[in-house]
Amino acid sequence: MKNARERSRRRIVVPCLAVLATSLALGVAQTQTQAQSKPTAKAPVAANAADVRAGKKVFAEQCDACHFANSAAKKVGPGLKGIYARGKFATGKPVSDEAMRLWIQNGGKDMPAFKDNVTPEELREVIAYLHII
Repeated sequence: MKNARERSRRRIVVPCLAVLATSLALGVAQTQTQAQSKPTAKAPVAANAADVRAGKKVFAEQCDACHFANSAAKKVGPGLKGIYARGKFATGKPVSDEAMRLWIQNGGKDMPAFKDNVTPEELREVIAYLHII
């Protein structure tokens, strides 16, 4: 009788364990796939005083015609004061250094691309400046 019960339990437990192990393996694989397909969050630009000063100058030369630095009010484009503190672009998408870099380089809905107007160094500097305004 004991052997019959034991065999009956094994018939139930072993397939359940197999299903559980398969589910866990699929969950791990799915999580890894999702992690690979999402853009990785890069560390914020390490802003030093020289970068911020240079970024302010780049902003004045390249961005000031369309964006306020000292206000969130709209000029031609949205004011950028506190853009990182707000955490969202005017489109509602989250602000990150990588998203900001791509937005400036490639442009967007009403913004022209600046990939030919700013060097990678200037881009890094203006992002450093945007962090502090």
